[in-house]
Amino acid sequence: MPIYEEPVKTGAADGAVAAMRASFNSKNVGSMASEAKKMLASAKSGGFMVSEEAAQPIIDVLTEMTDRVDRLSHELSFVSSQAPTLGSHDYGQRVAEHQYEAFWGGDGSAVQVLKQLRNVLEDASNALNIAKKKYQESEAGATNTFGGRI
Repeated sequence: MPIYEEPVKTGAADGAVAAMRASFNSKNVGSMASEAKKMLASAKSGGFMVSEEAAQPIIDVLTEMTDRVDRLSHELSFVSSQAPTLGSHDYGQRVAEHQYEAFWGGDGSAVQVLKQLRNVLEDASNALNIAKKKYQESEAGATNTFGGRI
């Protein structure tokens, strides 16, 4: 069972980041990225093919999710570009710094996790498009081989 650190409570934006970290942390998204890369490599090598009827609904969902991630990234950039008004005292400055790190910091930051997630969605979509194309080529080859008698 995952263990999550108690976030510093600074408002709705920080709560959203904490929730996102709990479900989409860099480790989980990194694992998804690895699997998406394997899927893409498999599709490129002809390891699997898929019909348009099977692939297209999934590709549509992946496209919709990519659009959502893009919108969320844009909103997150807007929200995090505004420094919280917590005063000039030491604690306020530390909380503001923590919020900045949560949004823009290293590997576990919200911005980095969203970038990784977008790459996962793109790789999965590309893999399905390649597998769909290989399926169509295979069908066209079979049709040519059997003179349209299939």
